[in-house]
Amino acid sequence: MTLRRNFLLGACAVALPLPALAQVASLVQQRNVIDTLAAAGNYNNFIEIVSRAGLVETLKGAGPFTLLAPNNAAMARMPNSLREMIDPSTGGSGQQRQDPDRVRLLAFVNMHIINGRFGAADLAGRTVTARTHNGNTVEINSMQAGNTAFRIVGDSGFGVGGITVRTTPVTMVGPEILASNGVVLPISEPLIQ
Repeated sequence: MTLRRNFLLGACAVALPLPALAQVASLVQQRNVIDTLAAAGNYNNFIEIVSRAGLVETLKGAGPFTLLAPNNAAMARMPNSLREMIDPSTGGSGQQRQDPDRVRLLAFVNMHIINGRFGAADLAGRTVTARTHNGNTVEINSMQAGNTAFRIVGDSGFGVGGITVRTTPVTMVGPEILASNGVVLPISEPLIQ
C-alpha cells in the first residue's frame, strides 16, 4: 500500500502543480483507521468481524488508536473453534449459527485495539508494553531491525475464553499504515488468549 501510494504521489508530482499534490497527500491521511484499512484492501475479514462487534464507529472516532490488523490470510489461520464462535457465517458443521458469541467477539476485536498511536518510529529499537481495549497487556518488541513482534503477556485482561493461548509472538507483515486517528500495524496472525 505504501509503495503504491508513493508511486501514485510521485506520478501526481509530474502531472499536478505543487498545491494540488499537497491536497492529494492530505486526502490519504484524512481517513480514519477503519476507512484506511478498507482502502488498503485485503482486510475484509477483519473489518467484517469489527463490524459484527459493533466497533466500527468507535474506530472512526477521535482516537488515537493503534489497530493490530490481521489481513485475510492471517484471519484464515484463526482456530476454527474461535471462528465458529465469533462468525456465524462460517458454521463448520454445516449448520449456520444464528448469532455470534457476543462476549468472545468483543474480546477478540478489543484485543487488537490499543489506545494511543504506536507507529514504527515510536517502536524502533525498543520493547514497549501497552494495554489493549479489553485490558490485556501486549508486548511490542522491535529490537531486531526490520522485525517487530507482538504477544499478549500475562493474564491481565479479558481473553476470548476456551481458546489455546498463543505462546509464540505474531509479527508485523508490512509497513505501518497511517490514518487520521491513529495507525494500523498489519500482523501475521490474530492475537488470541
